[in-house]
Amino acid sequence: MLHYKAEYKHNDWMVDVEHITTFTGEDFTPLAPNANQIHIEDIAHALSLVCRANGHFVRFFSVAQHSINCANEARARELSPKIQLACLLHDGSEAYLSDITKPLKKHLAKYVEVEKHLQDMIYDKFLESPLSDEENDHVKSVDDDMLVHEFSALMGKTVFEHLPSIRSKPSFEFVGFLEIENEFIRLYSEISNRPFSKKQSMTEQITGIEQSFQNKNKDEVMEYLKQYNIPALFAEKLLIKSLSAQIDVAIHAYGILLALPQVLDNDEKIEYLSLGAGNTGKPFDVSTSKRVAEFKFSKWSESRNAIRQNNIFKDFLELALSDENSGRKKYIYCYSAAAIIKFLSSSRRNLESVLSRNSINKKHEEYQQRYNTVKDFYNDFKDEVQIVDLENLLGQGE
Repeated sequence: MLHYKAEYKHNDWMVDVEHITTFTGEDFTPLAPNANQIHIEDIAHALSLVCRANGHFVRFFSVAQHSINCANEARARELSPKIQLACLLHDGSEAYLSDITKPLKKHLAKYVEVEKHLQDMIYDKFLESPLSDEENDHVKSVDDDMLVHEFSALMGKTVFEHLPSIRSKPSFEFVGFLEIENEFIRLYSEISNRPFSKKQSMTEQITGIEQSFQNKNKDEVMEYLKQYNIPALFAEKLLIKSLSAQIDVAIHAYGILLALPQVLDNDEKIEYLSLGAGNTGKPFDVSTSKRVAEFKFSKWSESRNAIRQNNIFKDFLELALSDENSGRKKYIYCYSAAAIIKFLSSSRRNLESVLSRNSINKKHEEYQQRYNTVKDFYNDFKDEVQIVDLENLLGQGE
């Protein structure tokens, strides 16, 4: 979290310290909290990065992992889902205030007041009703018992003489923060029966898995696969991969159909459509009484566009040199039109290399000899083909 707001002056520079900026981008004011700015993903993320015991355990052990252990212990004790959820969220205020050690906290009356107010707000938002005294006692009992076991496992010396009896099997091993963050949210969703999908890139997910697998043995790997249903996920991804080609065809077909009313004139007649992606035996995607056109529905990335460059130049060349429907206008309708025009107008790529992977009619081979580069060809034929951005017609692309 980044700290800002409230003014004090130090060596002529001003500091603002009334609010903090949370993981999700909220400007959150701890002294005047707004329940609408409290999000489970902020709590999960922050607590997964805050260390218990003020960082004095023998290894990193997060507040979020402690909270997960507490929720699992409440479940093992067969306490209500409400108490289980309260155990998961009982340190939620620390996501916004940080964790202060007990010897210091008892001397900070204002902090205790602010912490209680914020914690009550978190409970009010995520629990169905306020905790009764009896429910609070259950939460405190689980929290205290788990603390004793943590200190026994992670402090490196005996702090408490007797270990209270617990029913669960808490983990005190190091677990990567991304896995803990995800498990916190998964447990919240499961207990509260509120489906929640945390948006996370595949790279972030893989990084979290890599971290969490350090020091795991075979049994622990098997448990992970079972807990996160990896066999089913693997089968699902294989199916998606097998369908990906059909998805490309569907996008191409439906995209053209959606674009037609936007591009056709009232008196224009369609002669043929080629809705399938790839080689369909027809010269172009659309031929009408007024135009011929090709459609491209992928957005160009900042890099790795070589194949798309080859394909777009092939389409531009074939449209530019086509004598089909002589006198009719020629179009390329595409996403990333600005990037495509920049490539065509500035690329020094050799024509032979750009066209080498494409099947070009032999009558076009002479142009590979006449023009050295992509930009040379484009500059001579740019008035033959209009390049139109589909985003203006259909909105965001894939």
